[in-house]
Amino acid sequence: MNLTPEQQWSALSALYEEADALPADALPAWLKRLEEEQNPLLSQLRRMLEAREQLETDDFLGTLPKLAAPAPREVVWAAGGRVGPYRLVRPLGEGGMAEVWLAERDDGAFKRQVAVKLPYPRPGRESFAVRFDRERDILASLRHPHIAGLFDAGVTKDGQAWLALEYVEGEPISSFCDSRCLTLRERVTLFRQVLLAVQHAHANLVIHRDLKPANILVTGQGEVRLLDFGIAKLLEAEGDATPETELTRQAGRSLTPRYASPEQLTGLPLTIACDVYSLGVVLYELLCGERPYELKVESAAQLEHAILETEPRAPSR
Repeated sequence: MNLTPEQQWSALSALYEEADALPADALPAWLKRLEEEQNPLLSQLRRMLEAREQLETDDFLGTLPKLAAPAPREVVWAAGGRVGPYRLVRPLGEGGMAEVWLAERDDGAFKRQVAVKLPYPRPGRESFAVRFDRERDILASLRHPHIAGLFDAGVTKDGQAWLALEYVEGEPISSFCDSRCLTLRERVTLFRQVLLAVQHAHANLVIHRDLKPANILVTGQGEVRLLDFGIAKLLEAEGDATPETELTRQAGRSLTPRYASPEQLTGLPLTIACDVYSLGVVLYELLCGERPYELKVESAAQLEHAILETEPRAPSR
């Protein structure tokens, strides 16, 4: 029987808790029984138990690495500069944590255009390095035709981290629909591609957390690509609500309030419902030509008040 990732994690977690409660002398016989039953999760469980044993026996507290890594040298990037095997061509944009360049691989291995993402050197860089590593790991685990993929990653000799991502030549889904005067049916059909991509991320226990038209590009062939997992959040194995940590609180400041869910704005534990809410706002905008909240002046405070306190206008109005 094939299990979903959520079911696998739940079953593995239950086995680990059962093993953890056993006396040390009873554990080998219990594992032997699982082996005889050909439990498909046994190898993963053994690795988890070995890691637990190592933590209990090693003096890991006495050998913690230094947290203060040397600061990367601040570099002003320009066309023609090199990052790993890639040559920078032109800037594509910049955000709160990184700048993005169109680049070409020119080390002789093969030709490929990519979007190279370069995080800014800044105080508190350790937490941003963790965040950048997390984005790399998340993207490497998400393989889907409607999610822009990760090709390569590394760190230059000067300490500059970089990601080489799939370069998507497209436009935001809202402007794509409007410029082509798509019908309601065509917009809903296109939006289904977005739903399939988000469904895949959720099945892999990943919440995007910043879904908006600018992160949903459509190619000239009408293919959707979901971008920017820079503030994505991993769910616990059971898929329950996940409390914020200091790292995700910092990351969360990069969210886009116009499309953010109430629990994001108030700092409540997050579930996949926050992405579903943002998808609803994007779909409302695609179908109605405006967002659900009518504001005379769209200040951050008024927008937050509207999202938290106001009933959205019905799309049929």
